Amino acid sequence: MSNCLNVTNAVVYAFCPRFIYFELVLGIAQREDKRGSVQTGRTFHNRYATTNKNYKLKHLNGIKQTELLLYSKKYSFSGKIDEAIETEKEIILIERKYSDYTLIGATLKTQLGLLAILAEENTGKQVKKALVVFDKTERTEMLVNITEKIKQNALKILQKINNTINTGKMPYSKHDGRCLNCCYRKICPKN
Repeated sequence: MSNCLNVTNAVVYAFCPRFIYFELVLGIAQREDKRGSVQTGRTFHNRYATTNKNYKLKHLNGIKQTELLLYSKKYSFSGKIDEAIETEKEIILIERKYSDYTLIGATLKTQLGLLAILAEENTGKQVKKALVVFDKTERTEMLVNITEKIKQNALKILQKINNTINTGKMPYSKHDGRCLNCCYRKICPKN
């Protein structure tokens, strides 16, 4: 892989491949920071990153790690692990989402798969699971087993991004409900 990508690029591609085309090929920024939901989510993450740094979930034993900026030399991508628990033998990822939508879908699996690869490469310890904490109206915790399939599918997304960047071709994307609130809806052709 020739371009230095990040985990966010892969998550965005998993949501809609055309975001990468518009942003990284054509250079049209999505301006996500102007969206209220994005600002609220960032505030939520910052609260956990800056307050009560020693707080650990009671059922997870180990050393709490926060704000880990990591790079994969093997796959040439970077990412930030917001929170993790390091035990003697493994790393347990903790991903917090400011959402009532509690589905472990393609975007979240892509994120967890790539973060697991980063943690494994940089610590030498396995990542077998992640705890996703959805915390908006009600708090819900979901344990996700990080399989080789999840990691391999996430790496395929990075390959697809590199292909889009290198060829300059707009990837296929289905038009559905996601398009209604999309920042690129006015310039994105309907296949």
